[in-house]
Amino acid sequence: MICLRDIVTVMLRSVFLVAFFNIPRPVISLTGFKSWSRKVLYEKIDLCTQCCYSEILPGLYLSNAKAAGDRDVLKQLKITHILTVETRRLPKSTFTDNDISYLFIRAHDLPSTNLLSYFPMANSFIAEGRQKGNVLVHCHFGVSRSATMVIAYVMEKYKMTYDRAFHFVRQKRKFINPNPGFVAQLKEYHKLNYKVDGFQKFEAFMNVKTRKHRYKIASIAAVVIGVLLPLALLGG
Repeated sequence: MICLRDIVTVMLRSVFLVAFFNIPRPVISLTGFKSWSRKVLYEKIDLCTQCCYSEILPGLYLSNAKAAGDRDVLKQLKITHILTVETRRLPKSTFTDNDISYLFIRAHDLPSTNLLSYFPMANSFIAEGRQKGNVLVHCHFGVSRSATMVIAYVMEKYKMTYDRAFHFVRQKRKFINPNPGFVAQLKEYHKLNYKVDGFQKFEAFMNVKTRKHRYKIASIAAVVIGVLLPLALLGG
C-alpha cells in the first residue's frame, strides 16, 4: 500500500522543482567574466553586433542572438523552427507574420548549468524541424550553449563520441567553445548511450512548459499539501 507520507514527499519535491528550479544559482566568477564564451571571445571577435550564422547540417543552422532576431536572415534561410538556449527569449516581433515554431530553454553559460536534461527535448525539436523545414539554434554568441545543443544532436543522430561530434561541428563553425561543464555533460551523454533518465526529462519538461505558471502551480500545490500533510502525520 502506498503511504500517504510518501505521496506528500513526492508532491513537495514536485513543487520545489516547479517553483524553484528556475531560480538562478549564484554567479560563478571566471576571472571577472560571468559568461564562459564572453571570457574566451571578449578580445577576439564581436559576435554580438553582427549577424553570424553557420550551416552545420542541411537544414540546421547555429547562430548568435543577433542573427536569430533578424527577420531578414530568418526569411533568407527559410527558418521554420528556432531553439533559444539563453536567459532571454527572442522579441515577440521576431515571430510576427510568420509560422515559426519556438522552443526556449533558459540557461546561463556557466559550467554549473545543467543542459544534459534538455538534450532529448532539444534533439526531438531539431529533428522535427529538419523534417518540416530549417532549424536555427542560438544562444548569445553561438559559441557555448547553443553549440552544446547542436553537438548533442550530432552525437545522438550519428552515434558519435563527443570528440568526433565536436570536431565535426567545429569544421562548420571554427570558434565554438563549450564551457568545461558542458563538455563533461556531453561526454556523460555518450556514456549513457545518448539516453537521459525519465526523472531528468520530467524536470526539463516542467522547467520549460510550466515556467509562466510555476508560481500559480506552487500556490495551488501548497494548499493541497496543507491539507494532506496533517493527514500524513496523523496516519503515520
